[in-house]
Amino acid sequence: MAPVTAALLKLERNNLQESGHFAYGLGYLERPGAMALNPLHLPLQRDTFRLPPRLLREGGALPLTLRDALPDAWGQRVLAHELGGRLPSQREQLLLTNEDRVGAMVFSESREMPLPVDLPHDDLAQLAEAVRRLQYDMDIPKPLKRLLLRGGSLGGARPKASFAHEGALWLAKFPAVGDPLDVQTLEALALGLAANCGIRVPQCMTLPIGRGETAFLSRRFDRFGDNARQRQHFLSAGALLDIPYESSDGSYLDFARVIRRLSVQPKADLVELFRRLVFNLLIDNTDDHLKNHGMLCVGGDRYVLSPAFDLVPQLTNLGYQMLSIDGTTQESSLELAVSAAPHFDLSQDEAGAIVKELAGVVYGQWWLHAKVQDVPEVLRKRLQACFERQKEIIGAAQFGC
Repeated sequence: MAPVTAALLKLERNNLQESGHFAYGLGYLERPGAMALNPLHLPLQRDTFRLPPRLLREGGALPLTLRDALPDAWGQRVLAHELGGRLPSQREQLLLTNEDRVGAMVFSESREMPLPVDLPHDDLAQLAEAVRRLQYDMDIPKPLKRLLLRGGSLGGARPKASFAHEGALWLAKFPAVGDPLDVQTLEALALGLAANCGIRVPQCMTLPIGRGETAFLSRRFDRFGDNARQRQHFLSAGALLDIPYESSDGSYLDFARVIRRLSVQPKADLVELFRRLVFNLLIDNTDDHLKNHGMLCVGGDRYVLSPAFDLVPQLTNLGYQMLSIDGTTQESSLELAVSAAPHFDLSQDEAGAIVKELAGVVYGQWWLHAKVQDVPEVLRKRLQACFERQKEIIGAAQFGC
């Protein structure tokens, strides 16, 4: 499906500040299927949006809706290698990552939109070797460079790349230099537990890549159709709330309000968001920032909560969440979560029952998943110790867990 020209973005720099304008095309506005890139903050309108001056060090004037499309630390490292060591500008990051970014947005310097390409037919072991060489600042042969650039510029801090498997597009995550444990296996274990907790997760698996290491593969939930060419528009919770994910602002309750406004199935999505909140507390996943939550567009201004992703026990037991439960504290607390139950269309009794149910799955079945995933004994012991400490930190005993 060929891209459609939807809008024009113009940015201007003045010393250390950036300002600009954003406008939907008149032809696009007249299309029957025209949809807003963000119904809450960039709704369809004929008037131009003025982007007020903002310091470059704070992200510049680029709207958060479009900042969703920028790669994070790993993707920027891949692009910097391609550019001979020079850090890519935001413009370059947008133009060079059209093929693999999450969601449906593509960017071009002209009205001629880039044509879609077929799925990459890459070898996972070769991809892993390219990733390893980049991390160790080793020479990368040209064939491996191509594999690395094709999909290696995705968001997130950990090494990753796109990978074609059985006619679908998958995200492959690889070991990072200095990893003290097998994060890929740990993520597969966590997603298996999440699925058993009634949380929607992408299809996933682990595969060996040599050197005794594994890769974690999850099927892209924003791609579908023949040869995975069709894209589904995605917005992070940060873009929906217009809050940078690096900040400590925003909360699960704020995101719940967005779901209530936009979701085609608000009751189901609100309850599932509550399950995800409780699950993160139970497994010690404190990396639950606004960019690790999001919604998929199902047509017009209607959305649905996306499948859960980046669910990994941090094994640190710090007792705080990146995303506040209610906006008043970062504390990891089941009591606080249950007290917020009405915001998720739940009574406190219903919320307490969900806590007990999920705790039974997480603390009662994790070892089964560890066995299936062939988790090494050392990691099993760390996970067990983490869960025992986490029970005390989040106040699980209060709910009979």
